[in-house]
Amino acid sequence: MIEYRHERLGEVLVRAGLITPEQLDEVLEVQRRSGGKLGEVLVRGLFVSEEQLGQSLAEQKGLPFVNLADVTIDREVAARIPDRVARLRRIIPLRVEDGRLVLAMADPLDIEAIDDARARTGLEVRPVVATQSQIAHAVEKYVASADAWAVVVDEAEAHDDEADAPISVLEDVPIVRLVNQLIREAVVDRASDIHLEPSEHGVRVRYRVDGVLFEVMRLPRNTRKGITNRIKIMADMDIAEKRRPQDGRIQLAIEGRAVDMRVACLPTPLGEAITIRLLNQGLTFHSLEDLGMTPDQLVQMERFLGRPYGALLLAGPTGSGKSTTLYASLKRLNTTQRKIITVEDPVEYQMDGLTQIAVNAKGGVTFASALRSILRSDPDVVMIGEMRDPETAEIGIQAALTGHLVLSSIHTNDAPAALTRLVDMDVAPYIISSAVIGVVGQRLARRLCRRCRKPVSLPPDVLVRAGFTAEEAANVTTYGPVGCQECFQTGYRGRVGLFEMMEIDEDIRRLFLHEAPLDQIREAAGARGMRTLVRDALDKVATGETSLEEIARVII
Repeated sequence: MIEYRHERLGEVLVRAGLITPEQLDEVLEVQRRSGGKLGEVLVRGLFVSEEQLGQSLAEQKGLPFVNLADVTIDREVAARIPDRVARLRRIIPLRVEDGRLVLAMADPLDIEAIDDARARTGLEVRPVVATQSQIAHAVEKYVASADAWAVVVDEAEAHDDEADAPISVLEDVPIVRLVNQLIREAVVDRASDIHLEPSEHGVRVRYRVDGVLFEVMRLPRNTRKGITNRIKIMADMDIAEKRRPQDGRIQLAIEGRAVDMRVACLPTPLGEAITIRLLNQGLTFHSLEDLGMTPDQLVQMERFLGRPYGALLLAGPTGSGKSTTLYASLKRLNTTQRKIITVEDPVEYQMDGLTQIAVNAKGGVTFASALRSILRSDPDVVMIGEMRDPETAEIGIQAALTGHLVLSSIHTNDAPAALTRLVDMDVAPYIISSAVIGVVGQRLARRLCRRCRKPVSLPPDVLVRAGFTAEEAANVTTYGPVGCQECFQTGYRGRVGLFEMMEIDEDIRRLFLHEAPLDQIREAAGARGMRTLVRDALDKVATGETSLEEIARVII
């Protein structure tokens, strides 16, 4: 039997100093006029936060308050309460503990919800209090997907052999719901990619978040056919073709946002592996200030973008954030006084005010052919998604010499190496030295989770070997990852850019034309104020934005 304390919620809030007696009288008057629960009126009127209300409710009822971001929810236990009931009652089962169902509730006074959960599960209920928004999020993430997953598994297990299972069974409403839930959950979790990988015993589902893969779930082997066919139908692929790679595209609206997905299907001995790249068309474009540049680097970037002509190159390996920086630069340049044309493969994000062209090799639209047409369309700024071949590099660099500001990316490890990469693509050194105004080398490092990061004590010699000076090593405070539910137990949430900016001045140009070694060019750039990637990374370690082990992963 559950015993509650009988102190009123308003009295608890006043005693805790969260509201004054006068504010309580004001809120009670609003409640009398408009109705509703006192807690909802308090939150709606911004007198208290949801978390403060939840903690006060827990204290009032003598129950524990839980932060669902720190709780691991058992999907199978969550599936014991139907989706519609969990939404209506604002409850979610967390786990079974000592034979009792631990039930998170937004309203612990809802005795009917407790009785309903007890009747559906056959277990005694131990309620805990959580905020309404956290419960709603958890219901979307765990209950809805667990409900669909349970039905799919039940139907798939009715067919011992996947080959004998009819498509009509494996592609009915539960399969559709499961695929939609996998995509929706990936969007909510900020994933950039979904990987569905067949194995001997099932299908492994992984998301890539902040550049790192983590496993979400494993589905039974007999569900593979239905899931694969459903995704291929959504992506307008040939479901009968299983022996060659296929590419497709899906467009969905998820939680009011347009999400464009690029789907790649690869045949393997165990079945078809599917990778879904998520492109959020409804995002708010990053500004240069959001990327992690220092004030000096921002000034340098503004100087590059303020030039009337010349080529600015973004250098780094795949996944280093070059496209994000390109779009942030275009956002800064995008005014009514400028004509901006881009050629991309593919057009990842639509930006108002730009003319964006997608490469289509089958249709004869290549980077080079598109560039030739672009230059006849009177642009002020040209963005080339990537300089990947000699012809594209030649035309792009020539455009920079004929009155256009050209932005592009190039695959090299650092800024100085971009110059020699252009030479490798048969662009004449004298043209490169005249056209290129600057190179921005970059990487992406994961940000430490602010909720769970902790200071770590490292020996000074370790810090010195990483690149800190002896004086810095003696005074710097470094942080390391811990892991919580909010960051998927990784210790990291979000990413920050690491940058080095090399301006091509007369001295750098002279060294390059005389075929000086890259080390000499790098040293000369450093003498002129270029902060190297390593130095920028170490500074972000010193400010607690990232960890030493993370920069070792992405740079050293």
